[in-house]
Amino acid sequence: MAGGAATGIGAKALTGQASDGFIMPLVDLLNVPKTDDDWQNFFFQNRDSHDRIRKAIQSQTSPAVNLTDYVVYPVSQDQIEQFLDNNQSLHSDMNGVLGLQSSDLQDVSFSDENAKIAWFYSHYLEHQSAEIELGI
Repeated sequence: MAGGAATGIGAKALTGQASDGFIMPLVDLLNVPKTDDDWQNFFFQNRDSHDRIRKAIQSQTSPAVNLTDYVVYPVSQDQIEQFLDNNQSLHSDMNGVLGLQSSDLQDVSFSDENAKIAWFYSHYLEHQSAEIELGI
């Protein structure tokens, strides 16, 4: 980096610059939900990140790649299986376009605290990798 300036893919992610307004902090996806409000915050943050990733893929590919928009918000905890299915589809699609490795984010028991923590970490890493790759 000449002169200390961040350049190239991921520059905005490294510098924290936002080109189109307020951006939700990606690190919020690391917060393991404990309450209903925590879950709703997670679902919202996840949706926001997927929207930004999908928009960036569309604008940065030629011809433009339009990924399917699966419903991951609003949802409730009693719809967790549908959320896991849809979220896995979003991750498989984005990782496929970006050439990133994808984890199995569909098969998890959130009643197992260790499995839950591991899932949230793996999930976060996929979002982080995609956003860095896209420079968002």
